[in-house]
Amino acid sequence: MNSPKKTLIALALLSTSSWVVANEDNGYTTESGIKITPLFEAYYEYNDNVGRYSPSESLESSSALIAKPGVMFESDRNGNQYQIAYQLSSGNYFDSDVDDFLDHAFTTNNFVQISQRSGIGFNYTYLKSHEARGTGILAGDQLTTIATEPVKYSLHNANVTHVYGAEDATGRLESNLRYENKKYNNYRDLTAPGFVALSTKYKDYDEIAGGLAFYYQIFPATELLLEIDLADRQYKLGDPISGSSQNNLDAYFLVGTQWDITGKTTGKLRLGLQDKNYEDDAREDFNGFSWDLDVVWEPLTYSMIALSAAQSAIDPDQGNNFINQTSFAASWKHFWLSRVYSNIAFDIINDDYSQSAREDDLLRSSFYLGYAFREDTEITAGWRYEDNDSSIDTNRYSQNVWYLGTNLVF
Repeated sequence: MNSPKKTLIALALLSTSSWVVANEDNGYTTESGIKITPLFEAYYEYNDNVGRYSPSESLESSSALIAKPGVMFESDRNGNQYQIAYQLSSGNYFDSDVDDFLDHAFTTNNFVQISQRSGIGFNYTYLKSHEARGTGILAGDQLTTIATEPVKYSLHNANVTHVYGAEDATGRLESNLRYENKKYNNYRDLTAPGFVALSTKYKDYDEIAGGLAFYYQIFPATELLLEIDLADRQYKLGDPISGSSQNNLDAYFLVGTQWDITGKTTGKLRLGLQDKNYEDDAREDFNGFSWDLDVVWEPLTYSMIALSAAQSAIDPDQGNNFINQTSFAASWKHFWLSRVYSNIAFDIINDDYSQSAREDDLLRSSFYLGYAFREDTEITAGWRYEDNDSSIDTNRYSQNVWYLGTNLVF
């Protein structure tokens, strides 16, 4: 069974999965014991449909240079771990200035060992980021064709997790409290006829959430879990036309299992009920089956297969009622030689909009080859593809991106 420390470290990695994981030999350690690790990613790519236009529009293509420098600070003092990281992301589109972006990401993950039986972790993330044209609030030709820049937003996410249960205990209890605030920074007051309700200020929200999970070891490498999770999301403004509220309380009641078999197969499966209730009686509530699955299989030391799938009701970027979303994703990374590898991945997302005839089926796939000069330096060349089949003609699109990139951990 995982110790409190190992469990919280895993939770921290999940919350910062976009970061490069530095090798222990990378970075520079100061006399005070603080490890500093510079990070850098860069890509040159060609996009054949930057705005994700439907076939009824003239497609726009562009080359782009994407650069992501960053730095990570780490400290391990008496078994307590502290981590701070910052990353800047810059995108320059040579033939489509309206898609240029400059994003900032700051995150900190911390763990304190209270005793052999308990530990507490604090994680915080701040994003000043964007939604690419043709996605999120700007999805669809009517909005994408008139956009002058990507949608920009700021996000604060903080959570505190407490784990109680010794490493060799049969049972373990995890509890957490979370807070999230999201605010959009542009397109806040659209005035054109038919677009007022799409102003981004109507999607600003605060969310307070918490959860409790109990893990019980039923086999040496397998745990049974029982979990309850509640999230109260409060939108700043109601619908500008009807005045109705988008506020809702999301509750999950789940049972499942978690396993780690001989280090080759790890996974987590949760099944249960989701109860999504809106404050406004005019809105349709969701009460039904919800589930998620994550599996990682490493049949060989140089090959890894990852699978994930889920079904739940989520808040939409467009519209005011929930989306019943079903998703499936798979990837396979394999080293053909000691330094040469390939990675192939795809995912399928079905979005069924409640109280609407709209339904979207999004297919994303990618393939790239990598060459690792060392554990901390590699180059990649690949292709990404998106295809959105929507019941709304102006939301249908396909997009191809070819790219060449590098990834460095100093």
